[in-house]
Amino acid sequence: MTESQRYRRLGKYEMHTLIGEGAMGIVWKAYDTVLRRYVALKLLSSHFGKTKEMQERFLREARAAGAIQHPNIVTVYDLGDAEGQLFIAMELVEGRDLSDIITLREPMALERKLDLIIELLDGLHFAHQRGIIHRDVKPSNVRIVPDGRVKIMDFGIARLQSADASGSGAIVGTPTYMAPEQITNGAITPATDVFAVGCTLYELLSFHKPFEGESVHGVLYQVLTTEPKPLRTVAPSIPAALERVVGKAMNKVPQERYETAAQMQSTLLGIRAALSGAGEETTQRLGIRWTPLPGPVLKLVTQAPMKWRITVLSALALVVALLLFSPSPPAADQPTGARAAPPGPVASEIPPVSLALSARRDSALAARDRAILAGAIKNNVSTMALAEAMFQVSEQALVAGNQSQALNGYIAVVEQYRKAQDEARALGQEAAQMLQRVTPVVQAIPTGPAAVNAGIYLARAESLLRQQDFTMAKVAAQSAEQVGIEAGIAPPSSQPADARGAVDVLLTDLGRALASERVGNVRVIYPRMTDQERAGWESFFRDWDQITARFTVERFSPRGPTATADVRALFEYVPAGGGAPRQDRRRFGMRFEKRDVGWRVAAVAELK
Repeated sequence: MTESQRYRRLGKYEMHTLIGEGAMGIVWKAYDTVLRRYVALKLLSSHFGKTKEMQERFLREARAAGAIQHPNIVTVYDLGDAEGQLFIAMELVEGRDLSDIITLREPMALERKLDLIIELLDGLHFAHQRGIIHRDVKPSNVRIVPDGRVKIMDFGIARLQSADASGSGAIVGTPTYMAPEQITNGAITPATDVFAVGCTLYELLSFHKPFEGESVHGVLYQVLTTEPKPLRTVAPSIPAALERVVGKAMNKVPQERYETAAQMQSTLLGIRAALSGAGEETTQRLGIRWTPLPGPVLKLVTQAPMKWRITVLSALALVVALLLFSPSPPAADQPTGARAAPPGPVASEIPPVSLALSARRDSALAARDRAILAGAIKNNVSTMALAEAMFQVSEQALVAGNQSQALNGYIAVVEQYRKAQDEARALGQEAAQMLQRVTPVVQAIPTGPAAVNAGIYLARAESLLRQQDFTMAKVAAQSAEQVGIEAGIAPPSSQPADARGAVDVLLTDLGRALASERVGNVRVIYPRMTDQERAGWESFFRDWDQITARFTVERFSPRGPTATADVRALFEYVPAGGGAPRQDRRRFGMRFEKRDVGWRVAAVAELK
């Protein structure tokens, strides 16, 4: 028995592990045998496809939900009907649900809790702008991935359930988090999701649900008629301003809530900044010598994952201790006439300094400029936050006249800026490689709306790359790639470093491209294909069905960035007109070339 025969199949998906099940259906961890990746495969309950009209409505609504591409929303890869079963294939997201964290009452800093809700609101606002409302926001639909980001799950699925239940008197959603208008069949607006976010934030802050009852109807009655306990009675340490935000979000009148998720997010960002000591009034109270962190640096610190913030603060504490306890040189050693370079990012009044200190400060400023030019601040590079904090401590020591402390700080910060520069460059290389990989996929899409959409995404990615916005460039490139995948164009697999191993992987990809019976997939592997060869492949696919192809390299001769090989091919197929399966054996002479994105087929000739 082969590995694939061990698993139940649905179309191109092998269902490996049952993840969960609920009223809408069951979810499997499944393997896409064409694109060779794991997905979360949701098999919808049979009541979604009772009639052809309901199936069409399901597909229409699911496509709308699947069109959303955002870092905080789980991506929908595929949807359809296979063997009479409606399914949705989604991004498989590792991590933990917010509901698990709440159930276990895991300790978490208030700032981190706000970070999670701010990201949740960011994803919701993006969808609301495109006319999609979630309708079932709740902690179990909010996943925290291992790197700390938030992913909203089941986006648009509740809308599908609502469409299926319309006219039946069914209530759609989860009672504890449902807005009153959902219960009374009122208008569903972005404020409906805002109410659910308020309930989620209430529960995250207090570890208590805002509405509880002995039955579903009891909970629904509370949602409609009763105010939850004041947040500060169950969580006394919560700031009053935050209690007001939660109360406004959970107002029973939609018009009295935040009109948009962005409005609520903006208010929470202000509270988050105040908690961090970043607000203008807060920082001014710390003393006349304190200069707040620059805006870009504050963004780096406040939006970084918790593990990075802990690293930054720990390292900063170490630097401060080093500077405070380092010995100061005698005053006689300090020249009185020398002054440092023009004021830097923090210091505004610099006392006389030694030439050595002035040179070290100039070196630190130059290292900072190099990191900025590499895109470290623009791309929220975590090591840049630490470097900026270290530099600011050194500037404070310099203004205070403690030159020994400042000198030690300037020496240490140069290496930190170099790390930030290297990290930014690595991000740029990743983005550039992503564009190189995606470009042939986009070029292989047949002329039509999909090709236009993918071209727009790719042009946007190229523009963002030139602007050094590497993270968003990758997102745009991934969107272009996703359009290609949905059009049936599969990206090539990653290849090992050695030429022979890379060519073996390439030939496996070629077999997969032939099995797809799409010339566009073959062109990704064989970009130099001529028009005559293209016509030959099209004829090949018209005459043969259910194609499988296996390639065996008999002779391989690498020469730097090129290689040649004699390749034996075994084709198994069914004639297009029907009949028994057949086999066809052939030999080809192939030439390969190494490009920036890996090895590709450069020429093919059949050998007699």
